[in-house]
Amino acid sequence: MTRKDIRNITKRLFENSKRHNLELVEINENSPYVVNAVVEIPKGGSAKYEYNAELDTFQLDGFVPSTMGQDDDPLDILIYNNVPIERGTIVECNVIGALDMEDSHGQDWKILGVPTYRGKGYWSLKDVDPMFLKIADNFFRHYKDLEDQKKVTVRGWVDKKPALKIVDDCCERFRPIESLNEFVGEF
Repeated sequence: MTRKDIRNITKRLFENSKRHNLELVEINENSPYVVNAVVEIPKGGSAKYEYNAELDTFQLDGFVPSTMGQDDDPLDILIYNNVPIERGTIVECNVIGALDMEDSHGQDWKILGVPTYRGKGYWSLKDVDPMFLKIADNFFRHYKDLEDQKKVTVRGWVDKKPALKIVDDCCERFRPIESLNEFVGEF
């Protein structure tokens, strides 16, 4: 199955579903360089929300739709932006790097993206405020400290080229087969 086939399937699933599962928003046609990202935590918010596809609602962790990370969840994304974006908004982002992280569920990459509407000036980690990178790194090192037996290992930031490979791999790993079977069953 090609990436174009998967894009077409996820588009049909999303458009024809009774509930619009945001995990099925199609892969951006310019992926892995540009990805669609769903905002889960608006800038300035401290609650960590996560999208629950079964309930079609946000719970506590943005993610990249139509991807599957090594932890069996959609690929996580941090959106580097100077203004808040509402929860549930789909934002087209340029991929510029990734945070290499592992938790109790396995490898848990955090892609760093910049909205395409921000224009020029943000093409690599060197273009991002170093304090932002340090704060994000520190947050993910410690955000599970108070949870019993939850260990997090953060190995630091990787540049754009490995981040693009991560996005590519997670797009390839995504297979909407269960959803496709449900979709076919509706007809």
